[in-house]
Amino acid sequence: MRNLIGLALLFTITACSHTATQPEQQAAANQETKVCDLPYTKFQSTVTGYCQEVAAELPKTIPSETLTLEFRPVEQIPEVFWFNQKLAYTLNQQPNSAPLAFVIAGTGAAHDSPKMKTLQKTLFSQGYHVVSLSSPTYPNYIINATTRDDMVGDLAKDAKSLYAKMSAIYEQLQSSHNVEATSFSLTGYSLGGAHSAFISQLDEEAKVFNFEKVVLINPPVSLYNSVQILDGYLDLEYNRPAAVAMVDRIFDRLAEQYALQESSELSQESIYSLFAGAKMTEQELKLLIGASFRMSSADMMFAIDATYNIGALIYKNHDISKFESITHSMHRADDITFTRYFDRHMLPWTQKLEPNVTRDDMIERLSLVAIEDYLKSAEKVTVVTNQDDIILAEGEVDYLREVFGARAQIFERGGHCGNMDRHSFVEYMRGQFVGASTL
Repeated sequence: MRNLIGLALLFTITACSHTATQPEQQAAANQETKVCDLPYTKFQSTVTGYCQEVAAELPKTIPSETLTLEFRPVEQIPEVFWFNQKLAYTLNQQPNSAPLAFVIAGTGAAHDSPKMKTLQKTLFSQGYHVVSLSSPTYPNYIINATTRDDMVGDLAKDAKSLYAKMSAIYEQLQSSHNVEATSFSLTGYSLGGAHSAFISQLDEEAKVFNFEKVVLINPPVSLYNSVQILDGYLDLEYNRPAAVAMVDRIFDRLAEQYALQESSELSQESIYSLFAGAKMTEQELKLLIGASFRMSSADMMFAIDATYNIGALIYKNHDISKFESITHSMHRADDITFTRYFDRHMLPWTQKLEPNVTRDDMIERLSLVAIEDYLKSAEKVTVVTNQDDIILAEGEVDYLREVFGARAQIFERGGHCGNMDRHSFVEYMRGQFVGASTL
Protein backbone atom coordinates (compact mmCIF):
# COMPACT_ATOMS: atom_id res chain seq x y z
CA MET A 1 0.00 0.00 0.00
CA ARG A 2 3.06 2.17 -0.49
CA ASN A 3 1.31 4.54 -2.85
CA LEU A 4 -2.08 4.85 -1.18
CA ILE A 5 -1.23 8.02 0.70
CA GLY A 6 0.26 9.58 -2.41
CA LEU A 7 -2.83 8.77 -4.42
CA ALA A 8 -5.13 10.10 -1.74
CA LEU A 9 -3.14 13.33 -1.62
CA LEU A 10 -3.30 13.60 -5.39
CA PHE A 11 -7.04 13.02 -5.27
CA THR A 12 -7.35 15.76 -2.68
CA ILE A 13 -5.47 18.12 -4.95
CA THR A 14 -7.53 17.30 -8.00
CA ALA A 15 -10.96 16.97 -6.46
CA CYS A 16 -10.53 20.22 -4.60
CA SER A 17 -8.59 22.11 -7.21
CA HIS A 18 -11.46 24.29 -8.31
CA THR A 19 -10.14 27.22 -6.31
CA ALA A 20 -7.76 29.21 -8.45
CA THR A 21 -4.12 28.27 -8.09
CA GLN A 22 -1.39 30.86 -8.63
CA PRO A 23 -0.93 30.04 -12.33
CA GLU A 24 -4.69 30.26 -12.75
CA GLN A 25 -4.75 33.63 -11.13
CA GLN A 26 -2.11 34.88 -13.52
CA ALA A 27 -4.10 33.77 -16.53
CA ALA A 28 -7.58 33.92 -15.11
CA ALA A 29 -9.08 36.09 -17.82
CA ASN A 30 -8.28 33.49 -20.45
CA GLN A 31 -8.93 30.33 -18.45
CA GLU A 32 -12.41 31.28 -17.25
CA THR A 33 -13.78 30.51 -20.70
CA LYS A 34 -11.86 27.26 -21.14
CA VAL A 35 -13.19 23.76 -20.64
CA CYS A 36 -11.29 20.49 -20.51
CA ASP A 37 -11.45 17.70 -23.09
CA LEU A 38 -11.66 14.82 -20.58
CA PRO A 39 -14.43 12.33 -21.40
CA TYR A 40 -17.22 13.01 -18.88
CA THR A 41 -18.25 10.47 -16.24
CA LYS A 42 -19.68 11.05 -12.79
CA PHE A 43 -16.51 9.55 -11.29
CA GLN A 44 -14.22 11.75 -13.39
CA SER A 45 -16.22 14.80 -12.33
CA THR A 46 -15.97 13.80 -8.67
CA VAL A 47 -12.19 13.37 -8.97
CA THR A 48 -11.12 16.22 -11.26
CA GLY A 49 -14.17 18.48 -11.12
CA TYR A 50 -16.78 19.19 -13.77
CA CYS A 51 -14.25 20.79 -16.06
CA GLN A 52 -16.50 20.36 -19.11
CA GLU A 53 -18.41 23.50 -17.99
CA VAL A 54 -16.75 26.92 -17.74
CA ALA A 55 -15.67 28.11 -14.33
CA ALA A 56 -17.64 30.83 -12.55
CA GLU A 57 -16.25 34.29 -12.19
CA LEU A 58 -15.17 34.60 -8.57
CA PRO A 59 -12.88 37.04 -6.75
CA LYS A 60 -9.24 36.01 -6.90
CA THR A 61 -8.71 36.96 -3.27
CA ILE A 62 -10.96 38.07 -0.41
CA PRO A 63 -10.17 39.20 3.16
CA SER A 64 -9.61 36.02 5.17
CA GLU A 65 -8.47 35.37 8.73
CA THR A 66 -7.98 32.10 10.59
CA LEU A 67 -9.14 32.43 14.19
CA THR A 68 -9.23 30.03 17.14
CA LEU A 69 -11.42 29.49 20.19
CA GLU A 70 -10.72 27.26 23.19
CA PHE A 71 -13.41 24.77 24.15
CA ARG A 72 -11.30 22.16 25.98
CA PRO A 73 -8.48 22.79 28.47
CA VAL A 74 -5.04 22.18 27.02
CA GLU A 75 -4.31 19.45 29.59
CA GLN A 76 -7.21 17.40 28.15
CA ILE A 77 -5.89 17.48 24.57
CA PRO A 78 -4.09 14.21 23.66
CA GLU A 79 -0.33 14.74 23.64
CA VAL A 80 -0.04 13.43 20.09
CA PHE A 81 -2.14 16.46 19.02
CA TRP A 82 0.14 18.93 20.83
CA PHE A 83 0.08 21.19 17.74
CA ASN A 84 -3.71 21.41 17.60
CA GLN A 85 -4.98 22.86 20.85
CA LYS A 86 -7.84 25.20 19.90
CA LEU A 87 -10.76 25.00 17.50
CA ALA A 88 -9.84 26.81 14.28
CA TYR A 89 -12.27 28.56 11.93
CA THR A 90 -12.22 31.11 9.10
CA LEU A 91 -13.71 34.60 9.03
CA ASN A 92 -14.25 36.58 5.83
CA GLN A 93 -15.40 39.94 7.15
CA GLN A 94 -17.18 42.71 5.27
CA PRO A 95 -16.10 46.28 6.16
CA ASN A 96 -19.53 47.16 7.55
CA SER A 97 -22.57 45.44 9.03
CA ALA A 98 -23.86 42.77 6.65
CA PRO A 99 -25.74 39.46 6.55
CA LEU A 100 -23.67 36.58 7.90
CA ALA A 101 -23.50 33.09 6.42
CA PHE A 102 -22.16 30.09 8.31
CA VAL A 103 -20.60 27.34 6.15
CA ILE A 104 -20.10 23.73 7.33
CA ALA A 105 -17.45 21.54 5.67
CA GLY A 106 -17.95 18.02 4.32
CA THR A 107 -16.59 14.74 5.67
CA GLY A 108 -13.05 15.06 7.00
CA ALA A 109 -12.64 18.58 5.63
CA ALA A 110 -11.26 21.66 7.35
CA HIS A 111 -12.72 25.17 7.56
CA ASP A 112 -10.17 26.32 4.97
CA SER A 113 -10.27 23.44 2.49
CA PRO A 114 -10.40 24.37 -1.23
CA LYS A 115 -14.15 23.71 -1.56
CA MET A 116 -14.77 25.88 1.50
CA LYS A 117 -12.71 28.67 -0.06
CA THR A 118 -14.85 28.48 -3.18
CA LEU A 119 -18.00 28.87 -1.08
CA GLN A 120 -16.39 31.70 0.89
CA LYS A 121 -15.69 33.59 -2.34
CA THR A 122 -19.20 32.93 -3.64
CA LEU A 123 -20.88 34.22 -0.49
CA PHE A 124 -18.47 37.06 0.24
CA SER A 125 -18.98 38.40 -3.28
CA GLN A 126 -22.70 38.51 -2.48
CA GLY A 127 -22.02 40.85 0.43
CA TYR A 128 -21.99 38.34 3.30
CA HIS A 129 -19.71 38.02 6.28
CA VAL A 130 -18.69 34.35 6.02
CA VAL A 131 -17.81 32.14 9.01
CA SER A 132 -16.56 28.67 8.06
CA LEU A 133 -16.41 25.70 10.43
CA SER A 134 -14.61 22.38 9.97
CA SER A 135 -16.62 19.19 9.84
CA PRO A 136 -17.17 17.46 13.22
CA THR A 137 -15.34 14.56 11.52
CA TYR A 138 -12.16 16.65 11.16
CA PRO A 139 -9.49 15.92 13.79
CA ASN A 140 -9.11 19.54 14.97
CA TYR A 141 -12.86 19.61 15.70
CA ILE A 142 -12.92 16.17 17.36
CA ILE A 143 -10.11 16.80 19.81
CA ASN A 144 -11.21 20.35 20.69
CA ALA A 145 -14.98 20.53 20.40
CA THR A 146 -16.62 17.16 21.10
CA THR A 147 -17.57 15.49 24.39
CA ARG A 148 -17.59 11.86 25.51
CA ASP A 149 -21.37 11.77 25.01
CA ASP A 150 -21.01 12.76 21.36
CA MET A 151 -20.45 10.13 18.70
CA VAL A 152 -19.15 11.76 15.56
CA GLY A 153 -21.47 11.03 12.64
CA ASP A 154 -24.70 11.11 14.67
CA LEU A 155 -26.33 13.95 12.75
CA ALA A 156 -28.54 15.27 15.54
CA LYS A 157 -25.67 15.30 18.06
CA ASP A 158 -23.26 16.79 15.54
CA ALA A 159 -25.81 19.54 14.85
CA LYS A 160 -26.21 20.32 18.54
CA SER A 161 -22.44 20.51 18.90
CA LEU A 162 -22.02 22.73 15.82
CA TYR A 163 -24.86 25.01 16.90
CA ALA A 164 -23.20 25.63 20.25
CA LYS A 165 -19.85 26.36 18.56
CA MET A 166 -21.50 28.74 16.07
CA SER A 167 -23.08 30.66 18.95
CA ALA A 168 -19.77 30.90 20.82
CA ILE A 169 -17.89 31.94 17.69
CA TYR A 170 -20.36 34.71 16.87
CA GLU A 171 -20.11 35.98 20.42
CA GLN A 172 -16.32 36.02 20.08
CA LEU A 173 -16.49 37.85 16.73
CA GLN A 174 -18.77 40.53 18.11
CA SER A 175 -16.29 41.39 20.84
CA SER A 176 -12.98 40.80 19.05
CA HIS A 177 -13.78 41.98 15.49
CA ASN A 178 -16.94 44.09 15.91
CA VAL A 179 -18.76 41.82 13.45
CA GLU A 180 -22.34 42.99 13.07
CA ALA A 181 -24.76 40.63 11.36
CA THR A 182 -27.99 42.03 9.94
CA SER A 183 -29.30 38.48 9.44
CA PHE A 184 -28.03 34.88 9.45
CA SER A 185 -27.96 32.16 6.81
CA LEU A 186 -26.44 28.70 6.66
CA THR A 187 -25.04 26.29 4.11
CA GLY A 188 -22.76 23.26 3.95
CA TYR A 189 -21.70 20.67 1.42
CA SER A 190 -21.86 16.86 1.51
CA LEU A 191 -22.03 15.80 5.18
CA GLY A 192 -22.07 19.51 6.02
CA GLY A 193 -25.26 19.76 3.95
CA ALA A 194 -26.96 17.17 6.14
CA HIS A 195 -25.64 18.94 9.24
CA SER A 196 -27.14 22.20 7.96
CA ALA A 197 -30.58 20.57 7.76
CA PHE A 198 -30.43 19.38 11.37
CA ILE A 199 -29.01 22.70 12.62
CA SER A 200 -31.83 24.57 10.88
CA GLN A 201 -34.40 22.44 12.68
CA LEU A 202 -32.63 23.04 15.99
CA ASP A 203 -32.70 26.78 15.41
CA GLU A 204 -36.47 26.77 14.87
CA GLU A 205 -36.87 26.28 18.63
CA ALA A 206 -33.73 27.90 20.03
CA LYS A 207 -33.92 30.88 17.63
CA VAL A 208 -30.38 32.01 18.35
CA PHE A 209 -29.92 32.88 14.67
CA ASN A 210 -33.42 32.61 13.15
CA PHE A 211 -31.87 31.68 9.79
CA GLU A 212 -33.11 33.54 6.75
CA LYS A 213 -31.82 30.97 4.24
CA VAL A 214 -30.46 27.42 4.49
CA VAL A 215 -28.98 25.65 1.45
CA LEU A 216 -28.03 21.96 1.54
CA ILE A 217 -25.32 21.21 -1.06
CA ASN A 218 -24.97 17.62 -2.28
CA PRO A 219 -26.16 16.17 1.06
CA PRO A 220 -26.45 12.43 1.65
CA VAL A 221 -30.06 11.32 2.05
CA SER A 222 -28.92 8.35 4.14
CA LEU A 223 -25.45 8.60 5.63
CA TYR A 224 -25.40 4.82 6.03
CA ASN A 225 -26.20 4.24 2.35
CA SER A 226 -23.59 6.76 1.23
CA VAL A 227 -20.73 5.36 3.28
CA GLN A 228 -21.55 1.85 2.12
CA ILE A 229 -21.19 3.06 -1.48
CA LEU A 230 -17.86 4.74 -0.75
CA ASP A 231 -16.53 1.86 1.38
CA GLY A 232 -17.27 -0.45 -1.56
CA TYR A 233 -14.87 1.44 -3.81
CA LEU A 234 -11.83 0.28 -1.81
CA ASP A 235 -11.94 -3.31 -0.58
CA LEU A 236 -8.76 -3.92 1.40
CA GLU A 237 -10.26 -6.48 3.73
CA TYR A 238 -11.15 -9.16 1.17
CA ASN A 239 -9.39 -7.99 -1.99
CA ARG A 240 -6.19 -6.32 -0.80
CA PRO A 241 -3.74 -7.75 -3.38
CA ALA A 242 -5.86 -6.64 -6.35
CA ALA A 243 -6.46 -3.20 -4.83
CA VAL A 244 -2.75 -2.72 -4.08
CA ALA A 245 -1.82 -3.77 -7.62
CA MET A 246 -4.31 -1.31 -9.08
CA VAL A 247 -2.98 1.49 -6.89
CA ASP A 248 0.53 0.76 -8.10
CA ARG A 249 -0.57 0.80 -11.75
CA ILE A 250 -2.36 4.13 -11.32
CA PHE A 251 0.60 5.66 -9.54
CA ASP A 252 3.02 4.48 -12.22
CA ARG A 253 0.88 5.90 -15.06
CA LEU A 254 0.43 9.25 -13.34
CA ALA A 255 4.18 9.38 -12.63
CA GLU A 256 4.89 8.72 -16.32
CA GLN A 257 2.55 11.52 -17.38
CA TYR A 258 4.00 13.88 -14.79
CA ALA A 259 7.51 13.20 -16.10
CA LEU A 260 6.38 14.24 -19.59
CA GLN A 261 5.19 17.66 -18.44
CA GLU A 262 7.36 20.69 -19.11
CA SER A 263 6.72 22.23 -15.69
CA SER A 264 6.74 20.57 -12.25
CA GLU A 265 3.94 22.87 -11.09
CA LEU A 266 0.51 21.29 -10.60
CA SER A 267 -1.75 23.82 -12.28
CA GLN A 268 -5.39 23.09 -13.16
CA GLU A 269 -4.49 22.42 -16.79
CA SER A 270 -1.54 20.17 -15.93
CA ILE A 271 -3.79 18.08 -13.63
CA TYR A 272 -6.31 17.63 -16.44
CA SER A 273 -3.43 16.67 -18.72
CA LEU A 274 -2.20 14.10 -16.18
CA PHE A 275 -5.58 12.40 -16.00
CA ALA A 276 -6.16 12.60 -19.76
CA GLY A 277 -2.82 10.88 -20.38
CA ALA A 278 -3.30 8.27 -17.66
CA LYS A 279 -6.63 7.18 -19.26
CA MET A 280 -8.12 5.85 -16.04
CA THR A 281 -10.87 3.30 -16.08
CA GLU A 282 -14.07 3.67 -14.08
CA GLN A 283 -12.80 1.09 -11.61
CA GLU A 284 -9.58 3.03 -11.07
CA LEU A 285 -11.45 6.30 -10.49
CA LYS A 286 -13.65 4.53 -7.96
CA LEU A 287 -10.55 3.28 -6.17
CA LEU A 288 -9.17 6.83 -5.97
CA ILE A 289 -12.43 8.04 -4.46
CA GLY A 290 -12.52 5.12 -2.03
CA ALA A 291 -8.90 5.72 -0.98
CA SER A 292 -9.58 9.39 -0.27
CA PHE A 293 -12.66 8.53 1.82
CA ARG A 294 -10.73 5.83 3.70
CA MET A 295 -7.98 8.31 4.58
CA SER A 296 -10.57 10.76 5.92
CA SER A 297 -12.30 8.08 8.00
CA ALA A 298 -8.93 6.85 9.31
CA ASP A 299 -8.01 10.36 10.45
CA MET A 300 -11.41 10.69 12.13
CA MET A 301 -11.13 7.36 13.96
CA PHE A 302 -7.58 8.07 15.09
CA ALA A 303 -8.63 11.41 16.60
CA ILE A 304 -11.63 9.81 18.35
CA ASP A 305 -9.48 6.97 19.65
CA ALA A 306 -6.72 9.26 20.92
CA THR A 307 -9.27 11.47 22.66
CA TYR A 308 -11.67 8.90 24.11
CA ASN A 309 -9.62 5.66 24.43
CA ILE A 310 -11.96 3.56 22.27
CA GLY A 311 -9.36 0.97 21.30
CA ALA A 312 -10.30 0.90 17.61
CA LEU A 313 -6.86 1.81 16.21
CA ILE A 314 -4.73 2.59 19.25
CA TYR A 315 -4.08 -0.01 21.92
CA LYS A 316 -6.50 0.48 24.80
CA ASN A 317 -5.18 2.67 27.64
CA HIS A 318 -2.11 3.61 25.62
CA ASP A 319 -1.35 7.33 25.42
CA ILE A 320 0.64 8.12 22.29
CA SER A 321 3.37 10.65 22.97
CA LYS A 322 4.24 13.42 20.56
CA PHE A 323 7.45 11.59 19.66
CA GLU A 324 5.88 8.18 18.97
CA SER A 325 5.31 6.89 15.46
CA ILE A 326 1.65 6.47 14.54
CA THR A 327 2.36 4.31 11.48
CA HIS A 328 1.11 1.14 13.18
CA SER A 329 -2.22 2.84 13.96
CA MET A 330 -2.63 4.05 10.40
CA HIS A 331 -1.94 0.55 9.07
CA ARG A 332 -4.74 -0.77 11.28
CA ALA A 333 -6.97 1.96 9.89
CA ASP A 334 -6.51 0.71 6.32
CA ASP A 335 -8.98 -2.11 6.85
CA ILE A 336 -11.57 -0.34 9.00
CA THR A 337 -14.50 0.75 6.89
CA PHE A 338 -17.04 3.26 8.11
CA THR A 339 -19.60 0.44 8.19
CA ARG A 340 -17.41 -1.44 10.67
CA TYR A 341 -16.98 1.77 12.70
CA PHE A 342 -20.78 2.04 12.78
CA ASP A 343 -21.35 -1.56 13.91
CA ARG A 344 -18.46 -1.96 16.36
CA HIS A 345 -18.24 1.47 17.91
CA MET A 346 -20.94 3.95 16.97
CA LEU A 347 -23.96 1.70 17.60
CA PRO A 348 -22.69 0.14 20.89
CA TRP A 349 -21.70 3.60 22.17
CA THR A 350 -25.17 4.94 21.45
CA GLN A 351 -26.88 1.88 22.97
CA LYS A 352 -24.94 2.38 26.22
CA LEU A 353 -26.53 5.81 26.50
CA GLU A 354 -29.90 4.80 25.00
CA PRO A 355 -30.48 1.02 25.50
CA ASN A 356 -33.71 0.95 23.47
CA VAL A 357 -32.12 2.19 20.24
CA THR A 358 -31.97 -0.54 17.58
CA ARG A 359 -29.65 -0.79 14.58
CA ASP A 360 -32.49 0.21 12.25
CA ASP A 361 -33.35 3.16 14.50
CA MET A 362 -29.76 4.30 14.30
CA ILE A 363 -29.61 4.02 10.51
CA GLU A 364 -32.76 6.17 10.22
CA ARG A 365 -31.29 8.72 12.60
CA LEU A 366 -28.39 9.15 10.21
CA SER A 367 -30.64 10.31 7.40
CA LEU A 368 -32.78 13.21 6.27
CA VAL A 369 -35.75 10.88 6.71
CA ALA A 370 -35.47 11.51 10.46
CA ILE A 371 -36.50 15.16 9.93
CA GLU A 372 -38.55 14.69 6.77
CA ASP A 373 -41.67 16.44 8.10
CA TYR A 374 -39.62 19.51 8.99
CA LEU A 375 -37.87 19.60 5.62
CA LYS A 376 -41.18 19.35 3.75
CA SER A 377 -42.54 22.41 5.51
CA ALA A 378 -39.42 24.60 5.93
CA GLU A 379 -39.63 27.06 3.04
CA LYS A 380 -36.28 28.60 3.97
CA VAL A 381 -34.47 25.29 3.33
CA THR A 382 -33.46 24.41 -0.24
CA VAL A 383 -31.32 21.62 -1.66
CA VAL A 384 -28.96 21.53 -4.63
CA THR A 385 -27.38 18.36 -5.94
CA ASN A 386 -26.62 16.45 -9.12
CA GLN A 387 -28.62 13.75 -10.85
CA ASP A 388 -25.49 11.59 -10.93
CA ASP A 389 -24.15 12.31 -7.42
CA ILE A 390 -22.23 9.13 -6.56
CA ILE A 391 -23.11 9.19 -2.84
CA LEU A 392 -26.85 8.90 -3.53
CA ALA A 393 -28.34 5.40 -3.69
CA GLU A 394 -30.98 4.44 -6.23
CA GLY A 395 -34.18 6.43 -5.70
CA GLU A 396 -32.64 9.05 -3.42
CA VAL A 397 -32.63 11.84 -6.03
CA ASP A 398 -36.36 11.22 -6.45
CA TYR A 399 -36.71 11.33 -2.68
CA LEU A 400 -35.14 14.80 -2.61
CA ARG A 401 -37.52 15.97 -5.35
CA GLU A 402 -40.48 14.62 -3.41
CA VAL A 403 -39.48 16.19 -0.08
CA PHE A 404 -38.30 19.57 -1.34
CA GLY A 405 -40.52 19.98 -4.41
CA ALA A 406 -39.76 23.27 -6.18
CA ARG A 407 -37.04 23.96 -3.59
CA ALA A 408 -34.84 21.23 -5.09
CA GLN A 409 -32.33 22.17 -7.79
CA ILE A 410 -31.04 19.04 -9.52
CA PHE A 411 -28.26 19.59 -12.06
CA GLU A 412 -27.87 16.89 -14.69
CA ARG A 413 -24.13 16.39 -14.23
CA GLY A 414 -21.36 17.08 -11.74
CA GLY A 415 -20.92 13.89 -9.72
CA HIS A 416 -20.36 14.57 -6.02
CA CYS A 417 -19.55 18.25 -5.50
CA GLY A 418 -17.70 18.37 -8.83
CA ASN A 419 -19.40 21.54 -10.02
CA MET A 420 -19.22 23.82 -6.99
CA ASP A 421 -17.02 26.36 -8.80
CA ARG A 422 -18.78 26.07 -12.17
CA HIS A 423 -20.87 28.85 -13.68
CA SER A 424 -24.31 27.23 -13.31
CA PHE A 425 -23.81 26.23 -9.69
CA VAL A 426 -22.44 29.60 -8.57
CA GLU A 427 -25.27 31.41 -10.34
CA TYR A 428 -27.73 29.19 -8.44
CA MET A 429 -26.03 30.08 -5.15
CA ARG A 430 -26.13 33.77 -6.01
CA GLY A 431 -29.86 33.42 -6.52
CA GLN A 432 -30.22 31.88 -3.07
CA PHE A 433 -27.93 34.24 -1.16
CA VAL A 434 -28.95 37.70 -2.27
CA GLY A 435 -26.91 40.19 -0.29
CA ALA A 436 -25.10 43.19 -1.72
CA SER A 437 -22.87 41.80 -4.46
CA THR A 438 -19.34 43.19 -4.44
CA LEU A 439 -18.50 41.94 -7.93
